[in-house]
Amino acid sequence: MTVLLEFPAKWVTHAHTFTAALAFATALFLGWAAGLWKKLCANSVARWPVEWFPSVSATIGDHVPTRAPFQILIALCATPRFLLLIVQWLVHRNPSLKSRPSGARRPNTALADVEFIVGIVRTICCGGWVYVTSRDQPDVHDFFMILYLLLTVPWMYLSASNCSSAATASRRRLPMYGYLCTIPPLMWMYYRHSSLKIKGAYTYYSILEWTLVFWDLAFDSLSTLELGHLQIAFVDSSSPSTDNLSSCQRTTTFTFAKQPSELKPSADEPLVDWTNHGNGRPSSSLRLGLAWISDVYFGICFWTVFTGLSFQLFYWSVWKLALAGSELALMGNLAGYLFHSKSAFRYLVSRDAQITHRSITIFFGMGCYFLPWPFARLVCLVVGTWAGWSALLGTWVRVQGSEEILAEGQTLGLGIAITMLLKYVNYSNNPFWSLLNGSSGGWNKTGLVLGAISLAEYIYRPLDLHPAPPLPEAPGKDKGQARSAPPTALQTRFMSLGLGTAIHLIQTFLMDAGTVISWTWTGYPIKGPTLHPQAGFIIAATALGLASIPNALHPAWSTIGCLGALALYAFPDWTGFYGGVVLTYYLSSILPPYVRAASACSPATTFGNALLAYIVFDVVSVVTAAYAFVPMGWLLRERTDVVLGACMLSTAAGAWAGYSLDLPSGSSLPRRTHRRTKAVQRFTLISAGLFSLLSILYSFSRIPVQAPAPYYPEHRIFSAGIWTVHFGVDKDGRDSQRRMRDLVQGMEVDVLGLLETDLHRFVYGNRDLTRVMAEELGYYVDLGPGPNKHTWGAVLLSKFPILNSTHHLLPSPDGELAPAIYATLDIHGEHVNVMVSHNGQEEDLRDRTLQTTELARLLRETADKPTVFIGYLVTRTGDRRPWPYQILMEDGRMWDIEIDDRWRWCEYMAFRNMWRVAYARVHESDISDTELQVGKFMLGKPGQKVIYEDNQQLYWHVGEGDIPEPWRLPSQFRGNGVRGHRYVVWDGPLYYLPPKHSELRGYGWDWSTALDKTATIERIGGVIIDP
Repeated sequence: MTVLLEFPAKWVTHAHTFTAALAFATALFLGWAAGLWKKLCANSVARWPVEWFPSVSATIGDHVPTRAPFQILIALCATPRFLLLIVQWLVHRNPSLKSRPSGARRPNTALADVEFIVGIVRTICCGGWVYVTSRDQPDVHDFFMILYLLLTVPWMYLSASNCSSAATASRRRLPMYGYLCTIPPLMWMYYRHSSLKIKGAYTYYSILEWTLVFWDLAFDSLSTLELGHLQIAFVDSSSPSTDNLSSCQRTTTFTFAKQPSELKPSADEPLVDWTNHGNGRPSSSLRLGLAWISDVYFGICFWTVFTGLSFQLFYWSVWKLALAGSELALMGNLAGYLFHSKSAFRYLVSRDAQITHRSITIFFGMGCYFLPWPFARLVCLVVGTWAGWSALLGTWVRVQGSEEILAEGQTLGLGIAITMLLKYVNYSNNPFWSLLNGSSGGWNKTGLVLGAISLAEYIYRPLDLHPAPPLPEAPGKDKGQARSAPPTALQTRFMSLGLGTAIHLIQTFLMDAGTVISWTWTGYPIKGPTLHPQAGFIIAATALGLASIPNALHPAWSTIGCLGALALYAFPDWTGFYGGVVLTYYLSSILPPYVRAASACSPATTFGNALLAYIVFDVVSVVTAAYAFVPMGWLLRERTDVVLGACMLSTAAGAWAGYSLDLPSGSSLPRRTHRRTKAVQRFTLISAGLFSLLSILYSFSRIPVQAPAPYYPEHRIFSAGIWTVHFGVDKDGRDSQRRMRDLVQGMEVDVLGLLETDLHRFVYGNRDLTRVMAEELGYYVDLGPGPNKHTWGAVLLSKFPILNSTHHLLPSPDGELAPAIYATLDIHGEHVNVMVSHNGQEEDLRDRTLQTTELARLLRETADKPTVFIGYLVTRTGDRRPWPYQILMEDGRMWDIEIDDRWRWCEYMAFRNMWRVAYARVHESDISDTELQVGKFMLGKPGQKVIYEDNQQLYWHVGEGDIPEPWRLPSQFRGNGVRGHRYVVWDGPLYYLPPKHSELRGYGWDWSTALDKTATIERIGGVIIDP
């Protein structure tokens, strides 16, 4: 064999660094030399000289003089880039023996492979944002750039961690730390630019963006420190040997070098537990308590990130009303399968992995709240969820069924209870969710500070306060005698399935205190539990369940849990609520022993399959209501009974399997295990009792002490509105409750129908969309049909007492199930009926015809009563049968609020037996995809019939100055409006005068409330024309 070409491997790094640096420097220089500097600095907020430095994206892609040379140089950089990835990969798989101390652990080839894959994907993403410019396809450009920036973090971390030399690793970490420190101010400056529209902020963002480029190149340039001992050679295997390659053999396959013999592990090499390396002195009780608090807070962080992922990933499904591909983010839960790899196994159970994964969970999963892009937050939540499961599973697997796992399960369960209370306090939103920020009710900075403190405690925690696995051999046993019988294959399968369904049930029922109550709600008069104060008892049941561990997996207890689930599903009001309390208590109580039993089984099979089962049940539970948007969804249409029954039976089967396992106990456990387990059980018992008492007292304190008051309590006038709020998620992927509150308050809506509001599902974060408005503005609330009724939800909010309300599931043979609420309100002493409904989609004409026919029947039965219809019809104004418009108006004996409004399709308002005085449509900004419609109505004089003789009387428009002040709608939404809300279709509200025979044309002038002759005085432009 003859060497044709040979050169040092570090030349690859030099070529990569030189070419990449030249590409960016050339683009920046040509931007100045070509006279484009001012154009490159301009953006949507400000121009030169306020903005005085260009961004990377603008420099490399907005103009041909800079774009063409840059893209050519980057293309030349591709070859050394891929060569660098390959060479570094080989070095990290096969480190030099001289760089490793004797007795060092063998290289982690699995992590080296992960590093290589991340590097490849990151390089492809680089090509995406380099060759797809921000001017051509800004969304695609941003997508690849965000993904590139995010992947750079694991790339740097893995590259530095896999270095064979500690000195080299330390030097490579310096630019990594610089990169990480640059990201927060960069995101802050982008937020100031994009959201706050602060001039000049983009310049500082741009400087930080170029700083990231510098750190990126600096990091890769330091790879030369690892490549000094390598040569790259091209060998002609057909020529005679003239050098020292004569011993090499020609190969036609892809092969790796074998590991040096001194680094080869024994086939049965035991796993040495790192917690055994302590000083032998037990830590103080105070230090043990601090460690317990830290673990409980990490449990809060885990459930925050875990539930935030499900909420965030369905953002695209909500806005597209179809499968969007983001559902694949659920795969972020499949960390359990990593235990199939021995290298990954050893890493996951190590202390370094625990610290790393906890850090990623907190700072990625919770710290991404300031990112303005939903996709970027989704990627961070996927990474955070994966890391969170890795942290939990790493501990559980290492402890191998020890009794100490009960303590781990209790701290994790307390995290659930505290998360429930936090959501209850914060209007059903977890304040630490990355989907919230300061303006939407988030306590993000507080959560991160507490997370950093918790992480610092964990890093400096004494080793004896970490859970310990069973002893290799229990005292008094013969050598080699088995400590406990291994789980059978059947037990492992049942444990996997049961743990997965138990996690799904916990996420369904234990993530918000109002979920169980929403399942049992039936309307007015109130016959069952209400959120205040019964939510406190749900939280208390969750906390107290953690203190009842003995025999929690007994089949008899599982039977009681199944009966509780049956009662919750089958019975409304108090019976269903009591069943829900039993179910809540049951699920909380089985969590610690379930986790203990699962940790004694094969880790990859048990936890991998369990989390896969969890994902499957998550998906099918959504399909029960979203079947219209899912292929073959009709198979599970409205079959919550099947899904819930399968979950409960699977959970019970897994509990039986866990109950029958022979788990380590007694003398097979270290002494410190008994000490820590008893201490945590004592902490849990005390905290559960105090926490339960606090939750119940707080829930009683939330009971309203003042009745809601209408906006015009002295006048026989009220306003009604209809709004499809799109599950309370705005176009930025944030919770929109507070923004909804501001618009509803600004429009002074007394009676409000909200549609698409059934949020007590894991995909919407188990939220109650009414709480901010109802509690801050003062409304009576009817939540409508619950999650077990398989609708998208309808809600009625009223400032007037709700005397009676009934829930209806309208005929839906083909499409989605349509909900309706038919209520009677006490409005200024008169009974007024209000109908809120949500018909099916455009594709299901037969459904909408049948649904509207049923609505018309209900309305027709009380044709003599004052009535308002506020709903979602899907029809054009004036459409004839079988379209819903004619059916509702004629068969339901209703009057359209404005017959000349031809621009409606979804939302409609109709009325009868009262005078309509105003109507408006208000733009929704980016809160939803549908506007808010508001009408203002006036009750007739007592004993007087409300009759419009013809359409001229019914739709007689007048100016705002021709009606009294109480009749008018707010003027702040005229013109450009406020906060993105403005009157649409017309430049303001439409106003109407009732006929003369109403004797109310002058009612309210000068804010008068008299119904005598003064109410008959008519004014035009404030001038009396009919004394």
